[in-house]
Amino acid sequence: MPLYEYTCTKCRDEFELLVRGSETPVCPACGSDRLERLLSVPAAHVAGQASPLPVCESPRSSAGGCGAPWCGQGGCGT
Repeated sequence: MPLYEYTCTKCRDEFELLVRGSETPVCPACGSDRLERLLSVPAAHVAGQASPLPVCESPRSSAGGCGAPWCGQGGCGT
């Protein structure tokens, strides 16, 4: 059962959902089924790493980017 990230095209809410089988996900904020699945950045534990992995900000964030190379093409709002 994969966990997907979505944005609602009706109310612009962003959320994560656990989707089972052929379920049709709906927005928890407004109930719309007009959703766009977002790309997630995978994370993996690296043995001996002193600092946590960088986490991308939302594309709509004004906080700037995280600097991770896989977050290019505007994924971090940069």
